[in-house]
Amino acid sequence: MSMLRLAREAAGNLLLHKARSFLAALGIIFGVASVICMLSISEVARRDVIGRIERLGLRNVILDSVKPEKIRRQEGTDHDESWFARYGVTTEDLSILEETLGDRGTGAVEAVVPLRVMLEEVRAGSNVSDINVVATVPEYARVMDHAVRAGRFLAPADDATTAAVCVLGYDAARGLFPLANPLEQVVEIGGVHFKVVGIMDRKGQTGSAGVLSNPDNTAWIPFQSSFARFGRLQVRQGKGTSEAVEVEVNRAVVRVSEGVDLHTVASAARRLAREKHRNADVVVTIPYQLLKEHQQAERIFRWVMGSLAAISLLVGGIGIMNIMLANMAERRQEVGLRRALGATQGDIVRLFLSESAVICLLGGVLGVGLGVGLAVLIGQLAQWTVALQPLSFPLGVLVSLATGILFGTFPALKAARLDPMLALRVE
Repeated sequence: MSMLRLAREAAGNLLLHKARSFLAALGIIFGVASVICMLSISEVARRDVIGRIERLGLRNVILDSVKPEKIRRQEGTDHDESWFARYGVTTEDLSILEETLGDRGTGAVEAVVPLRVMLEEVRAGSNVSDINVVATVPEYARVMDHAVRAGRFLAPADDATTAAVCVLGYDAARGLFPLANPLEQVVEIGGVHFKVVGIMDRKGQTGSAGVLSNPDNTAWIPFQSSFARFGRLQVRQGKGTSEAVEVEVNRAVVRVSEGVDLHTVASAARRLAREKHRNADVVVTIPYQLLKEHQQAERIFRWVMGSLAAISLLVGGIGIMNIMLANMAERRQEVGLRRALGATQGDIVRLFLSESAVICLLGGVLGVGLGVGLAVLIGQLAQWTVALQPLSFPLGVLVSLATGILFGTFPALKAARLDPMLALRVE
């Protein structure tokens, strides 16, 4: 009997019990759909996390200033007092790194980029925005691979002369000047007027909180201008309290030279932090290491996903086996008659296997469609771009087909081994 004829006959037999056949396929449908949907969601999360980490720079080592635990405990107990806190990375630390690892030292470091977060309000005329203000140096754009959309980025002369110029991120420019060209316009930062000399291209969020978590909503000013125009002490007002903070550098991005081991530079930075910052107010991070850790976590997640998929298909396969055993019990006379007319055991096995395979094949196709629909629906509700993996579509159908053959084998063999004479006697 040809495969086409066998499939046609199996489909005809299944249509005699439409509800039963559909219920048998439900386990496969939901199993495949859940796998397709979860793979789509995990792919969206994977691309987002990897994109954020890569935007931090895979050849960079990052030094972050963190508030010491001692200050955190004091703030938690005394809510009605004013505070002065000095901590974090200093310009002296960066000078030491440049002298020991830069061009004048081992040459392991190409550039050191300080970032200082300013607690200042930004306004353009009557338009007030909550954009971030970050003081940095001209090497920022190259080290962070952030392209200029219009105008220019900060220049060495801006830093040398403490010029009152700024560069706006993509969203910051649109928010402050929705109807006008931001270039050559004036914005007010903390009461000081800054001329806009450049607009940055869209960058996207990075994989860290706080400093430069959203470069698109940021205004950059010259690093030295931040000290000359606003001083070293910044005051944050609260309800009945004020906190004066002196942090020279909130984050330092160290670009490692090509061919140099990132861990060598990170070890030197950590050694410097231990020697000069005994209150543990400096944290050293390697984005490349974060990427590797994420990839390891992703492999574990895939094993978990595979296990869940296997359990779903196992439940669906057991449902198929139960239905096929019920079919066999109802069709004992049919099996006996076929054997009496000359059908072999192999013919009976192929007949029942084809029925379970058709159920699972149909369930796999419907499951893929349902999974894609759910992924698109969740993407629209969550407002993210749907990321479907095309390889998962044929794989889902093939796995469901294999499940039908695997779990349909026992009922098929049991039907084939029925004694024809005994099977014909059943009323």
